[in-house]
Amino acid sequence: MKVVVAAEVCSFELMKIVKQHLIEQGYEVVDLGMQEADKPMMFYETAPAVARYIQEGKAERGILMCGTGNGVCQFANKFKGIYAGLSESATTARLHWVINRCNVLCMGAWVVGQKVAIDMVDGWLNAKIGEGFNEVRRKVQADGFEKLKQLENKHFK
Repeated sequence: MKVVVAAEVCSFELMKIVKQHLIEQGYEVVDLGMQEADKPMMFYETAPAVARYIQEGKAERGILMCGTGNGVCQFANKFKGIYAGLSESATTARLHWVINRCNVLCMGAWVVGQKVAIDMVDGWLNAKIGEGFNEVRRKVQADGFEKLKQLENKHFK
């Protein structure tokens, strides 16, 4: 699976660790964020780059980081077909995919440490849609995702 990542100035160091972990796990990683510590990027630059990359079908999922994770999450969610979720734990990260089909995982380097960040990424990438839920609940989740796409089609021009 190809995963596109991007970190900005507040999360550059943590993303380097997560990116290396992804590569070691066999993922194809494309980094659209900061490349050098002395050439900062901001959250409002990194999130649109990742969102567009996924919209263009160049990657299946994306990981974004900033200080809190909220800035990149807000920006990413302004793009049609991007379902970004902000997470602070491995459980919520996994459930973002299982329940909500979030194709972009957002986190804050000021909020999570490297072990939690790696656990979040692993849980999210290894999860299966609907896993752990009964058939009725999986249908509710699928219906909810369809409703979300309908709203998106109505409001995203």
